[in-house]
Amino acid sequence: MSPDVARPAGPRALLAGPMGACLANYDFGIYGTMSALVLNKVFFPSLSPAAGTLAAYGTFAAGFIAKPLGGLIFGRIGDRFGRRTVVMSALLLMGVATVCIGLLPTYAAIGVAAPVLLTVLRLLQGLAVGGEWGGAATLAVEHAPEHRRGFWGGAVGVGGPIGSILAALTVLPLSAALSDEAFVSWGWRIPFLISALLVAAGLWIRLGVDESPVFRREVATHARPNLSSVIRRNGRQMALVFFIAGAAVSGIYLLNTYTLSYAVAHAGISRSTMLTFSTTAQILAVVAAILLLPRVDRIGLGRLYRISAASLAVLGWVLFAALDSGNPAFVVVALSLGQIAVNGMVISSVPIYVLLFRPADRVTGAGFSFKTSDAILGGTTPLIASALVQATGSGWMVAAYVTALTAAAIAACTIGRRLLPRTTTAVTATPQKVWA
Repeated sequence: MSPDVARPAGPRALLAGPMGACLANYDFGIYGTMSALVLNKVFFPSLSPAAGTLAAYGTFAAGFIAKPLGGLIFGRIGDRFGRRTVVMSALLLMGVATVCIGLLPTYAAIGVAAPVLLTVLRLLQGLAVGGEWGGAATLAVEHAPEHRRGFWGGAVGVGGPIGSILAALTVLPLSAALSDEAFVSWGWRIPFLISALLVAAGLWIRLGVDESPVFRREVATHARPNLSSVIRRNGRQMALVFFIAGAAVSGIYLLNTYTLSYAVAHAGISRSTMLTFSTTAQILAVVAAILLLPRVDRIGLGRLYRISAASLAVLGWVLFAALDSGNPAFVVVALSLGQIAVNGMVISSVPIYVLLFRPADRVTGAGFSFKTSDAILGGTTPLIASALVQATGSGWMVAAYVTALTAAAIAACTIGRRLLPRTTTAVTATPQKVWA
């Protein structure tokens, strides 16, 4: 097939991006949950319960540290050898690492080698997750019809929360059905092993997807820049992605992670009740995002992002008022509206990240800058929120922190609108409509 001619993108091309994002969030969700419930007992039994939990969370953090490096390594693969190459290799690495965690012998079986191998596998998982996103987002946007780039790119953003929901719906029935002894002995392995099914489905979908027509036409047949020149000429774009992404990922970790501990410690809501509230809110928000997706291109990516970010800034204050009240209906409504606002930011920003960069720089630029923001601003949100609450005794300073992040993100989105025409090509036409 000629480099300038490719088969029309079909359903597999549309599903390829969301499938990888779903697997990534499923794997990270499962690991985060197991870090709190089991991994300290089976991999760090020689430590005290508190120290073992900290060690388990340390391996969880290792995945975040590896994300930006994965974005850089796999980004260069995607920009030099093709988007399809990177999404296939990263997906396979992600799945193998996750399944191997589920098969890993415990400390009781192989001693100190167990936590060492666990850390190595977690680093590999982080590398794969960090690298997979840039390739998947770029492949989706470049396969999309010009008037549907928001829909196709936004679909990648919807895959993430679906994966988080699947993780919760996998762990909750298992923890309820099994005794504590059975869950610690072998039950915790099942969610990791289920990842193999998602990997198989993802590989099957992606095997049927052609290389991006943009890569064929504008990158594969031209000289590709080295890493230093990519970073040098895209510094502004990377900074903008860092701040645009920062508000969204901080909102995700605030709603999905920190609110659980805040509700238990400060609002008197039980952990199981709060987990139910959180999962319900995520499901409602995903349904809302799916309904919104077909309208993204008509609304305009920039406009939808700014509306969603401004909504999150207000809802941060509403959320802590709801948690402090302890009123179940108020809590569920606040969580749901917060999740809807975050999902609006995510589905509108994925195409923005890609379109800010030249085709030859896209996987590296979008993937590395997004995952750096994910690690630095997103991964530290629970820690910063906890420190603010401990210092002030309330959640209002956390709401103020979220407001500051969203203000920076809205400013970055506004500045990005001016940069896009300089990075636009024939396949990314009508920039003003995209950033309306």
